Amino acid sequence: MHNQISLLIRFSYPAQSGFRAARAGIDEARALLYDPARLERRFRLFETLTLPSLLAQSHRDFTTILLVGKDMPRPARERLEALLAPLPGAQVIALPPLPMFGATRRAFDRVLDPAATHLTSVRLDDDDAISTDLVARLQALAPRAAALFGAQEPVVLSHQRGCFLELAPGGNRLYGVVERTPLGIGLAMVAPVARRDTIYSRNHRLLGQFYNCVADAETPAFIRSVHRDNDADPHASGQVFDLPDSEAEALLRGRFAVSLDTLRALPA
Repeated sequence: MHNQISLLIRFSYPAQSGFRAARAGIDEARALLYDPARLERRFRLFETLTLPSLLAQSHRDFTTILLVGKDMPRPARERLEALLAPLPGAQVIALPPLPMFGATRRAFDRVLDPAATHLTSVRLDDDDAISTDLVARLQALAPRAAALFGAQEPVVLSHQRGCFLELAPGGNRLYGVVERTPLGIGLAMVAPVARRDTIYSRNHRLLGQFYNCVADAETPAFIRSVHRDNDADPHASGQVFDLPDSEAEALLRGRFAVSLDTLRALPA
């Protein structure tokens, strides 16, 4: 089994489907996604949460795809490319508006190693973070999960425990969650390359209806940011619990390469 791990992040990509703004049409989606104030807020979250968690990964053998629109404003495209320069195996892939699955499948194909027998496709948003050991854990889990369910069948690797970060004018709040259904942060699918399935093949909350799943409900694996620009309804589907400051600080510094003060300083 020659397994390739590829993370795909949609950075303000104007897809024809897969997010609410697309329902109004591509022109309206572009106007929303490329609004300068919104783009600045996305960059701030990407620079504070997403990128540090990728740069600090303990296992380096993975590729990172930033999927953007071909018509993304040039200053934003150049800023994104500069930010990615220190991250090995990262590249920006620009595509015209396409249905979401087709666009993500095309992007995964662009970076696929011809020698790979299996692709572990990983879903991540541009305003969230994954734990710094997540790629290492996927590397260890992928062959075991494939052996468990059969190497020719896709299997989903889900991470249920993590944190939500709510950005609000009265002060930001960080709290712990254990999700009831798969959350699309660090969510992965191990599949034979010939099957063409990826983690974007189905709605992430419904994956258990279509694929075998292995869920880890014990290991903190993500930070999800909740803010005015969320496309999906940002609510926890399962258990919610408070994190004392000392516990939160140890968790953030030990697993996410960020501090509690940094998260509290993010503007709403």
